[in-house]
Parts: sequence; structure tokens; C-alpha cells
Amino acid sequence: MAEQYCSQMLDTFWKLVHHSRSSILAFCVSHFTFSLVATLGNLLVIRALIKASTIPANVRKMFISLAFSDLAVGLLPQLMDAIIYAVVWKMASRVDNLAFLCPTVLSVLSYFEYFLIAASFLNVTVIAGDRLLAVSLHLRYQELVTTRRVTTVLVSVWIISCFLAIQFIFFPKEIEMVAAVICLTGYVLTTMAYVLIYKVVKYHQNQIYSQIQLQNAQTREAHRQRKSAYNSLFVSVVFLACYFLFFSLYKTTNTSEISFLVAQVASVFLICLNSSLNPIVYCWRYREIRQSVKSTVKKLFHMNENMT
Repeated sequence: MAEQYCSQMLDTFWKLVHHSRSSILAFCVSHFTFSLVATLGNLLVIRALIKASTIPANVRKMFISLAFSDLAVGLLPQLMDAIIYAVVWKMASRVDNLAFLCPTVLSVLSYFEYFLIAASFLNVTVIAGDRLLAVSLHLRYQELVTTRRVTTVLVSVWIISCFLAIQFIFFPKEIEMVAAVICLTGYVLTTMAYVLIYKVVKYHQNQIYSQIQLQNAQTREAHRQRKSAYNSLFVSVVFLACYFLFFSLYKTTNTSEISFLVAQVASVFLICLNSSLNPIVYCWRYREIRQSVKSTVKKLFHMNENMT
């Protein structure tokens, strides 16, 4: 199965390099550039999240899990994509020239892509569900959603992602429908979660306005959870936007058309691009992360100046 899957990928590369060689070069440069952005950006964000004190503990832990998957995307599949596109662009006068990529290189690349895509997708879905519970349960949230339970869920996310990636490589046709159902379900659940969050937040706002005697501590906690939910919403919106093309190509019938193949490669690039955009969203929506990243960058520049 792995050999068959690999040969299909080689056929795609061969068609692209002969009918749209400039797109191969463009994707090569783009993947390499944003691989560096994703790696550096997520390293800075992970450091800032570990030190952050104003972000709720459970949210911080989930964002760290998502940032690690984004970091891994920049270090592994995105960098590998850039190298493979460079090799394809340089050597593909005949498909036989690329035979050395099969099955090991392309199978490893595909495994990490599927593994980290699944991990990111499930992490974003878990974040949306957690924020819905936070604004719905209110004071009972800390009692029911404990740090230990959050850790268990996040570990499960990574284990499930590993299992799904293995199935994709060895049983691509059998797992395709299961993956489609999981993706569609996660997409719908994430969207519904934030719609419900909006409704719950509006309801809580009306309660606060009508209860003038509400304790200040409760007001501050409600405001904190609302703000955290809104900040998480931006992460999900960027995520869903980057994955939209990938999902929209699922039922396309003309899979041999060059335009479809270019769109397919572009959809993978957009998924990887999400790993570079998330650090920007974190810095934009979280003041403490923004200040920590700025401070770290300034220290790095000062160190370089002192060394020179």
C-alpha cells in the first residue's frame, strides 16, 4: 500500500513539473521561507506561553500543545516539502530520476504531514470545546475541567493523531472516509462551539447588567473567560480558513487535471502556513505573549551586537 501511495505522489510531481514547473519553484521557496517563520515564531511563543501568568492554565496548556505541533510542522514536513520540491524541480526530466524518493522518503514525509495535521485539527477542536465549557459552566468549570483531565485529553489527541497517520499511509482508501467524517465533524463542532459561546456570553452580559450587586471577583472571572473565548476564536478562524481549500477538494472528480493538482499542492501549503500564522495571532490577541516575544527578540539582538 505504501508503494502504491508513493507512486501516485511521484506521478503528481511528474505532471506538475512538466506542465507547471514555475509552481514547483514557487512552492519550494514558499515552504522554505515559512518553515523558518514557523520554527522561530513557535519557539518564541512556546517560551512566552510557559512564562505567561495572565492566561488561564488550561488554555495555556492547550496552546502549548498546538504550538508544539506548529513547531514540528516547520521543522519536519514543511522543510522536507521544500527540499523535495527543489529536487523535483532540478531532476525531474524523467519520472525514473525521482524513484529514489519511494517508498521511504515520501512515506516519512506523508506520515509527519498527516500526523501533525491531525494533531493540529484535534487541538483546535479541543480548545473550542474547552472555551465553551468555560463560559457555560462558569464557576463549576474549575471543579470539572481539572488540569489532570486536560492533560489526559491532550495526550489522547497525540496518540489518536499518530494512529490515524499510520492508517493513512498503509490503508489510504479504507481510512479516507473515516478521516472525512472526523474532519467534517470537527469543523462543524468547532463552528457550533463558537456560535454557542457567543450566545452564552451575551446571556451572561445581560445577567451582569441586571445584577448590580454581583461580586467583583465573579465579574472579573466572567470577563476573563469571555476574553479568552474570543481570543481562541481568532485561532480557530485562521485555522479553518487555512484548511478550507483542503476540505473543498475532497469530492472533486477531475483529479487528473493540472489545475486540481496545483490546488492540491496549494492546499497542503496553506495547511502548513497555518503554523506560521498562529504565532502572529497569539502575539496580536495576548498582550503578555507579545511583550515576552518582544523582550526575547531584543535580548537576542543585543547578544549579537555584543558578540560583534
